[in-house]
Amino acid sequence: MVVVAVAGGTRGIGRAIAETIKNQGKHSVKILSRTANSDLEAATGCEIIQIDYDDVASLTRVLTDNKVDTVISTLFLVTTGAPQINLIHAAEACEYTRRFIPSVWGIPYTMEQLDAFPVGRAKLEALAPLETSNLEYTSVYMGYFLDFWGYPKVKTFQRQNIIAVDIENEVAAIPGTGETPVTFTHTLNAAEFVAASLDLPVWERETYIIGDTMTWNEFVALAEEIKGKKTKPMSKRFTNPDLTYDSLELLRSGKVTELPSHPELYSQMPKEMIQGMFAVFGLWFHEGLFNLKPKNKTLNEVFPKIKAWTVREVLEKAWKKE
Repeated sequence: MVVVAVAGGTRGIGRAIAETIKNQGKHSVKILSRTANSDLEAATGCEIIQIDYDDVASLTRVLTDNKVDTVISTLFLVTTGAPQINLIHAAEACEYTRRFIPSVWGIPYTMEQLDAFPVGRAKLEALAPLETSNLEYTSVYMGYFLDFWGYPKVKTFQRQNIIAVDIENEVAAIPGTGETPVTFTHTLNAAEFVAASLDLPVWERETYIIGDTMTWNEFVALAEEIKGKKTKPMSKRFTNPDLTYDSLELLRSGKVTELPSHPELYSQMPKEMIQGMFAVFGLWFHEGLFNLKPKNKTLNEVFPKIKAWTVREVLEKAWKKE
C-alpha cells in the first residue's frame, strides 16, 4: 500500500480517481485542495488537506508529513501552469514521492498547436519541470470526456460542458465535416484504469485509455436512434438539410454556433472564452487530434478485465425510453 495525493480531487476526474482508489482499498488516498471542506470529506471518505499552491515549502511539508508516494494532478490550469509546477518541485523535494501524473487528461499536443488555447499552454508548460526531475511520470491521454452526454442519469463529477451535440434539446452544430473519428472516454472508467496503473512496476511516458471512437456524424445518428427524434438545425449555416455544420472559417475566427446548453456555462467562464475553446476543439476534432492512436499498449490492453463504456452504452443509459 502507498499513499496517493490527488490534487484537485474535490470535483471532476480528480474526485472520480480519489473515490475509486479509496473504494478499492488497496492504497491510501488524500485530496489536496485550496479550501477545506468537511462535508465533502465525509462524502468521499478521503482526507482533504488544505494547501497553498504558491508555497513550495509548505507543499513539500504536506507531502513529507503524509509520506506521499504518488501525486496525481487534476488541477484546472486556466492561464498559467504555476500551481502544478510548484507541486512538481515539492514532489521532487519530498523524500517519499517518486511518481507524478500531470494534469493533461485529454490528447497529446505541441506548443505550436496552442497559440489560441491558453488552457492547453498552461498544461503543457507544466510538463517541462517533469522532464528534468527525478520523478517517474506519465501523461494520460483519453480523448474527450464522454460524461457530458450521460448526465444526469450516468454518474459523473464533471460539470456539464456540452459541445457539438445537445441531446437534451435535440440540436447539433457539428465542427467541420463531422467525418473525422473522435475518441471518447468516461472519467469513471478512466479512474478505474488509473487506479489499476498504480500497481504497475514501470510507467510509460505516455498512457492511453480508449473508451470508444466514432465520428460526430455517427454520434448524432446514434443519438437520434436512441432518443427516437431527429436533431434540429441551429441555423441556416449548414450543408446537410437536417444539421448545422460549423465551417472551418467560423471555427478559425474563434466562434461556434451557440447551443441551448451553452449560456449555463457563462457563469463559470466568459462567453468569448467558451466560444474560443470550443472553436479550437472543433478544429482539432476535424484535424484528427482527438482520434487517439496509441504509441504503446493501452491500459485497456494491460487491464482487459476493466471494461470501458461505449458511446452507445452511455447514451442508452441516459436517453433511451423505457
